[in-house]
Amino acid sequence: MSASPSSNQWVSGRYFDGRSSSSSAVRARVVNGALQLEVAGKTHSYTAEQVRLGVQVGSASSYLHLSGGAVLESLDVTGLQRLSRALKHSGGNSWLQRFEVNFKLIMCSLVAVLAFSVLGVLYGVPWLSNQIAYALPVELEMSIGEEALETMDNLWMQPSELTEARQQELLTAMSPYLRAMQSDYPAHSLQLHFRASDALGANAFALPGGNLVFTDEMVALAKNNEELAAVMAHEVGHVVHRHSMRNLVQSSLLVFVMVSLTGDVSAASDVATGLPALLANLSYQRNMETEADDFALAFLRKESIAPQRFADIMLRLDPAALEEEGGAKGERDAAGRLSSFLSTHPPTPQRIERFQTQD
Repeated sequence: MSASPSSNQWVSGRYFDGRSSSSSAVRARVVNGALQLEVAGKTHSYTAEQVRLGVQVGSASSYLHLSGGAVLESLDVTGLQRLSRALKHSGGNSWLQRFEVNFKLIMCSLVAVLAFSVLGVLYGVPWLSNQIAYALPVELEMSIGEEALETMDNLWMQPSELTEARQQELLTAMSPYLRAMQSDYPAHSLQLHFRASDALGANAFALPGGNLVFTDEMVALAKNNEELAAVMAHEVGHVVHRHSMRNLVQSSLLVFVMVSLTGDVSAASDVATGLPALLANLSYQRNMETEADDFALAFLRKESIAPQRFADIMLRLDPAALEEEGGAKGERDAAGRLSSFLSTHPPTPQRIERFQTQD
């Protein structure tokens, strides 16, 4: 095949051999379907398969990537594109070359990558997290829970200030409910602990494997043992649905996704790049809280405990929810709605309403 007049025109630039940082003046043209270079009095020839047109950014130079790591750099972008078009007729990587210089294709691919990433974070990550978490042995979860309890004892909690008699009274009252749930879910070892903690205040939480912790302030907040049983059922819901492990796995997967997209480990903690992952993870947390509420509601009905017990202690735990429930449901300002969106728990009034309507 003879070269066309346009491809016969020389294109000038700099030649990098791929072995050193030095460069040499070069002239290039297409002759008989191959790229011909003249460098320092020597001629080099590359077939179409050995040449790839690089992407130009702004007004910078463009490149022809050659086999062996060599590069032809030139400010004559039009000339390099002309050479690339002449080479494509010989059966080279024409589709890839067209893709790299086609703005519409680049934008379409960007939209596709963003869409795939968003769908992956919103749906793929939680699904995969569930599969991995449920595949892990419960023994591993229990070991993690024991270490977590020890760490929290060292950092944020102290031994309970409740008397031994009061602790024993509570354990005796809670034992029938613990045994009932243990019987239904024998794989988990449910254990109730009492701790004092100024940092945590009135709180109750579940650690991986089955350790259930109530702070002294939470015990003092309850007006009867059925309220504590309702809270305990909610926490056991976290345990049996393995929310701690699912959280741990999905947080790790989200970091992996952010690193994969940015290529930088530090990007996972950067506010700008990490915000979508943060919001998605908060959404998963809200879903888990709703799942634990469902578990608690079913247990209360099974044990003939009024669901109102859970609503009562929740109202005491979050007094502001009473005002919101009593008439401000439709009057929350934008800041309030944003606060609710960023919360790891569903809005308290919504949770309370579910239990109040289930008597």
